[in-house]
Amino acid sequence: MKKLVSCGELKKGDTFVCEECGLELKVSKACDCGEEGACTEQGFVCCGDSMKKK
Repeated sequence: MKKLVSCGELKKGDTFVCEECGLELKVSKACDCGEEGACTEQGFVCCGDSMKKK
């Protein structure tokens, strides 16, 4: 199982896509919280499955 991406690892321009319906989410602003555990690591879910980084 692949480790889910935390918000601190997201970069402006990253795109995530749902392999089932094709929905795409694009990061328009990077997170700068930089604090361990400040953001949850649940990832993005669509159609009951984790979205993949494009």
